[in-house]
Amino acid sequence: MNMITCTNCGNQNPIASRFCSNCGASLEEIKPYQTTSTELKPGSKLRNRYIIIRQIGQGGFGKTYLAEDTGRFKQAVVLKQLTPGNQGTEFVQKAEELFHREAMILHQINHPQIPRFWEFIQENKCLFLVQDFIEGETYESLLSQRRRQGKFFSEVEIIDFLRQILPVLNYLHSRGIIHRDIAPDNIICRAEDGLPILIDLGGVKQIAAEVSHKADSSENVVPPATKLGKFGYAPDEQIRLGIVAPHSDLYALGVTCLVLMTGKLPSELINTKIMEWQWSKELKLSPKFDGILNRMLAFIPGDRFQSAEEILVQLQPPEPEIIAPNKISKTESKNQEIERKTAIASIPKLGNIIHSSNDIPSEIIGWNWGAFFLPGFWCLTNHVWIGLIAWIDLSFVTFGMGWLLTGIILGLKGNEWAWKSRKWKNVAEFRKHQRIWSFISLLLISSVVIIGILAILFLFIIAAFLAG
Repeated sequence: MNMITCTNCGNQNPIASRFCSNCGASLEEIKPYQTTSTELKPGSKLRNRYIIIRQIGQGGFGKTYLAEDTGRFKQAVVLKQLTPGNQGTEFVQKAEELFHREAMILHQINHPQIPRFWEFIQENKCLFLVQDFIEGETYESLLSQRRRQGKFFSEVEIIDFLRQILPVLNYLHSRGIIHRDIAPDNIICRAEDGLPILIDLGGVKQIAAEVSHKADSSENVVPPATKLGKFGYAPDEQIRLGIVAPHSDLYALGVTCLVLMTGKLPSELINTKIMEWQWSKELKLSPKFDGILNRMLAFIPGDRFQSAEEILVQLQPPEPEIIAPNKISKTESKNQEIERKTAIASIPKLGNIIHSSNDIPSEIIGWNWGAFFLPGFWCLTNHVWIGLIAWIDLSFVTFGMGWLLTGIILGLKGNEWAWKSRKWKNVAEFRKHQRIWSFISLLLISSVVIIGILAILFLFIIAAFLAG
């Protein structure tokens, strides 16, 4: 039994059917292209260059074949066929004219995520487009695999998917090209690097539709707009009126994202009576991504994103805040350099007896009782090593009064030298340290005086006792 394939859903229908039994799409426009047997057998050669390997697809415009290009070291290519059938010479001429036009457009496309177009050929009343073959699986196939496991695509995966596919659409739209047929089966996940590859631009299907209209129309009749796109994926104005724009592709891409995340058909996610999407019952998304999808899927064209670039901006992760360094005047820079040098100079260095470093606060200048009474001990915690002279007997210089003379010198200059010789937190810490030494020295001297007085009294008592 002869069958006809619906271009919207791939369903096989009896040849006599006017509408698809699965999606309701009209089959009238595609019948002429599937009624004639023009199948190419594996091993057959086209144009004495392309060797057919196998048929890999079939649509309303004809069949799609995987082939080897013997002119380019047996590189794998795809042959997309347009079969005019029994329409006659005029029909073939119109098809060839439109095919030339499409080939000119495809030839200008040069993007790593779109299969490269090589040439168009005519043979045996059939027209063929030759493009690169992409090794990988369609997202429809990947979804089917996950569905069998009870899994679907996550929000994170879909955001990455959008970041990778939107630049491709932006490239096409900037050249005035609308894909018209975005759906999971027209996007391949390339096996080589995992990038999404956009395939099957709607131009070939548009040729099939336009040729059908032009073959049946006189020169004075204006053909209706070409209505391409899959039901459920394409927006309403595209299906009913044939009106397309960049936002039409973005709408279809939004539907594709919903299907990949839910595993359900578009018809299961929308209320067709009021044309309102009801996917929020199936998905719990982040508020930001929820808003992006809602805008992509807006029923009114003007409410949608008008360019792929707009969505890409929304999908960019927040960049870390970079605080620009303040501009420093020459005076401030000079002051900072002085402070830096002063800080370095204030660090004690082993072997220095007295440091000549930072300025001395006026409030610490004065007599130091701790240094005067105990110069040999005070110098150890204050790092004023000149105080060690108090322990050396230099009779020929100090006349046996080394401790006294060192004490007098440190009593006068001890505060200044101690401030320079150690790293102090602040003046208060320095003064507290010196008060402790003053207290210790006072306590020690007082004890010595008291002991001396008691010793003298004891001697007087002993002397009186012996005299009496």
